[in-house]
Amino acid sequence: MEEQSWSVREAHWLPDREGLLSVRTTVFVIEQGVDVSVERDGRDGDCLHAIAEDPEGLPIGAGRISGKGKVGRIAVLKQWRGHGVGSAIMHELLRQAQLSGMPSTYLHSQSWAADFYLRFGYRPEGDEFLEAGIPHLKMARSADDVG
Repeated sequence: MEEQSWSVREAHWLPDREGLLSVRTTVFVIEQGVDVSVERDGRDGDCLHAIAEDPEGLPIGAGRISGKGKVGRIAVLKQWRGHGVGSAIMHELLRQAQLSGMPSTYLHSQSWAADFYLRFGYRPEGDEFLEAGIPHLKMARSADDVG
């Protein structure tokens, strides 16, 4: 297996804004056709963030979690998928949630990605619904769920 050539760290909205948005714009707006006004919801300043970077420090992945425990905007550039980047972002966000004392977290998973979140202890709640024109499932986990 190739040596890991990327890293994930806690990000801070103001200094890391450009890198976080570059990944999210590529994945959500360009690849998936989400309207930029939906992707940029104005809530980033109130969230905790994680960013993945390649060896040169260029952003390759992003994610956030709100103070109310909603995980979201998990995005990895296409050429970096399948290398554990998304999992590392999730671990970093869950670490931040634990340090912040969040008793539980939840997310709106694109339906095709639900199996990814099952690995972190998330379980579906309710029926599939449309968000930004894409089928989603609400999923939740408590802080003591294995993942």
